[in-house]
Amino acid sequence: MKTRQVARSDTTLGIFKDHETDWLFKRTLEYASVGCAEIGECLSAAKAIDESDAETWIRAWSRLAAKVQAQGEESLSRGHSLSARSSFLRAMNYYRSAEYACAPDHPRFHDLWRESVACMTKALPLLDGVFQRVEIPFEGMILPGYFGSPDRSHTARPTLVFVGGHDSSGEEMLMIGAKAAIDRGYNYFTFEYPGHRGALHLDPRCIRRHDMEVPFAAAFDFLGRLQGVDARIALAGFSFGGHVVTRVAAFEPRVRALIPDTPLIDPAAIFSRSQGTLLARLPEGLFNAIVRFRLRHSAILKNFFRYGAWVRGQDFSSYARIARIDYSAYNLRPYLSRITCPVLSLAGEGEGEIMVAQAREFHQAVASKDKRLHVFSLDADGSDDHCQLDNITRAMQVAFDWLDEKLR
Repeated sequence: MKTRQVARSDTTLGIFKDHETDWLFKRTLEYASVGCAEIGECLSAAKAIDESDAETWIRAWSRLAAKVQAQGEESLSRGHSLSARSSFLRAMNYYRSAEYACAPDHPRFHDLWRESVACMTKALPLLDGVFQRVEIPFEGMILPGYFGSPDRSHTARPTLVFVGGHDSSGEEMLMIGAKAAIDRGYNYFTFEYPGHRGALHLDPRCIRRHDMEVPFAAAFDFLGRLQGVDARIALAGFSFGGHVVTRVAAFEPRVRALIPDTPLIDPAAIFSRSQGTLLARLPEGLFNAIVRFRLRHSAILKNFFRYGAWVRGQDFSSYARIARIDYSAYNLRPYLSRITCPVLSLAGEGEGEIMVAQAREFHQAVASKDKRLHVFSLDADGSDDHCQLDNITRAMQVAFDWLDEKLR
């Protein structure tokens, strides 16, 4: 039976009965393709998890992370840098997964994020290429990020700017795309914009805003001052980042190529579909009661709702108030005619009808004369999930083959 999940494939592993819990487990495991998970370790964590109790998820992943981190420290102390790198990358991902299940007021919420960042910091000098953690000043706040180059020569190269979405972390975005970029001779830059996980962990004032071209202008200014960066700048966005980069490309002339994955041009329609039209019209008390009933077996999704309030700077007091936020300022249809650079639009067949429909609408409406839409499927690509998490290798192949033809 098909689920009504939006941006979640129905193709899951069946480890957990709750769809969101099972999908999040799969998401953690899928990073094995970039060296940030191992099947046996993930299955060992799953054995200790009761999907109705988020605390068991948090404990299982954080204990695994600490064990793998300690293994990395032991390898590093004995001069085994490649073994240490592998352990730190996996520990980073496992801490990230533990933090994901925390509500923002959970006592370990910030600490688990800091542990994930610390593991990436340990791995950074051990990665292929030359990487640095960066901090972008913006309106009295800091937008954290990472910049990497294939070597220390400062040779001018094309640069991929790749940002995450509603619930991803900067470290997650680094592990998704950095190796593919470095191996192909690109610079790689990712940062966390207002409302993104790491930016808010650092400063609770750094909440989501619709005019993302403003913080991105500061990030592009910062990027332009780095050695080895020339005018060949491609901008890619993952999940809600697909919406963000679409907005930015309409205002930012420094974007020479655009890859939204998926191009969300009307988030209000997405959120309306995910909660159901009838449910959205119910009185607040009844709406809240129905949502609480639906979430009784999905502890992780319950905390995810609270996270959604946090990124918008709202106190969590009512599911209905969170669900009925006015997203009219996020409608990008008026700006699509301003995008003229080459565009590659990506979507997954299993993300849901409305997600794919918005990708097709974007492809038709964007003003660029050089544009392509690729909808991934299990049969053709071995991928149908949100942002191709189930086949990162294939996603990077499609994206970089296209970029090579536009920026080289």
